[in-house]
Amino acid sequence: MTAKEKHRAKMISFWGDPENEFISRRNMFTDILKIKGPTFYHHFSPLELCEIESEAEQLRRDRSARQRSEVMQALHICATESGNVSAAKEFLDRTEGKVPDQANIDLTVSKTIVVRRSTRDGVDD
Repeated sequence: MTAKEKHRAKMISFWGDPENEFISRRNMFTDILKIKGPTFYHHFSPLELCEIESEAEQLRRDRSARQRSEVMQALHICATESGNVSAAKEFLDRTEGKVPDQANIDLTVSKTIVVRRSTRDGVDD
């Protein structure tokens, strides 16, 4: 087994385990694989890394099915026994497939820019 194959297997194993945090590529090669960045990117192209991450993500989904079913069961109990409306809506949305596996987070930042005219222009603050 070549070094590349060993690294690939180790990445899939680590990223595919639902108990592990899904770490960045940089942390993967420094902390887990114990290699330097140039060596890492010499072995793996960006396309290969995307394929490895996708394979690991699918493996993680398959392995976390039990945990997800426990969450669904807890939502169902919360919705039916306590009458929690938000839990009922969440449960229905998940059973109908309206909730993606990953939350969509809006990363846009709105900034307000305050422009002051100087008193030289003849306009006071």
